[in-house]
Amino acid sequence: MKSISIQRANAVLLFGILTVFVLYIGRPFWVPLAFALLLCMLLEPVSRRIEGWGVSRFWATILCILLILLFIGGFCGVIYAQAVSFSKDWPQIQPKLQQMLTTVQQWVQQQFDMNPQEQVESAKKGLKQLSQSASGSFTKFLSGFGTLLTSFVLILLYFFFLMWKREKFREFLLRLFPADRKTETRHALGQIAKVSAQYLGGRLISMLFLGVVYAIGFTIFGLKNALLMSVIAVIPTLIPYVGAFIGAAFPLFMALVSGSSDALLPTVAVIVVAQVIDNNIIEPLVMGSRLNLSPIFTIIAIVVGELIWGIPGMILFEPLFAIIRIVCSHIPELHPYAFLLEDELEEPQWVQKVKKVFSGKS
Repeated sequence: MKSISIQRANAVLLFGILTVFVLYIGRPFWVPLAFALLLCMLLEPVSRRIEGWGVSRFWATILCILLILLFIGGFCGVIYAQAVSFSKDWPQIQPKLQQMLTTVQQWVQQQFDMNPQEQVESAKKGLKQLSQSASGSFTKFLSGFGTLLTSFVLILLYFFFLMWKREKFREFLLRLFPADRKTETRHALGQIAKVSAQYLGGRLISMLFLGVVYAIGFTIFGLKNALLMSVIAVIPTLIPYVGAFIGAAFPLFMALVSGSSDALLPTVAVIVVAQVIDNNIIEPLVMGSRLNLSPIFTIIAIVVGELIWGIPGMILFEPLFAIIRIVCSHIPELHPYAFLLEDELEEPQWVQKVKKVFSGKS
């Protein structure tokens, strides 16, 4: 009996290692496909609504792609317009930046007994080393940009065919299981699609809320290029937990190098208030416990995702772990793993009451 348990443990361990290996080696294929699947689950209701107006599936899918491109184009347009405005304000920012640099030099001299001339020489050595690798870095940048463009094209292609022939792929998954389990399989697929769509949609609503609050707050307190800083601060929040800290660095830096010194504390206040409201009100309402994923496994998903797929993995592995939990919950042999992954915290009662009000339930 003991030998059987050891063999089973070895089999599970080997399966896990092979899975990680395949995901890591095949990330140029898996990452665009995963993003395309999430977009399909998010926009499937939109496609169905368009088809309900008498539009064919093909053209409904094309309209969904145009909707994605319009959203991205508008987003890039806002960034470009604000970047132009930022370039005009740069001459006014330079003196403040020079003043900060002088302060840093004085602090370094006091702490490390290194005079400004020595600091300049040290900086020159660093720049020389940087210039030696500049050509390689530029090549890497071009390669990375080309990879990003290729991945985006692949995402749209995958999205088109997955959305256009979605019934065929759903039927394929159903045929993989015995006939007596088709009802349960169909239910599991419905849960996966619903959870994934609500997660991505909820994340976008959360980002929209943060962007609006940041823009209003930064504008009121006179932070220069408030809209650009709001957009830049919101983008990293796609990554759970750590994204908020990364995004906050940009407006805080702008508050330091532009305007008066009094702009820093109001900027911090706007960021803290927006994050508190988002974490305790907006996200529980728009996402709630939809993923039903334990907080510790949410963090594990982010860490493992970064190790395997980099930044895309930090975004994608949280819903992926939620999908694994749903699959485990529908397979009796894997119920213990579903129990381990599921969230042990109940949804707040006030959230349940608000959802009942909006759903029309008493």
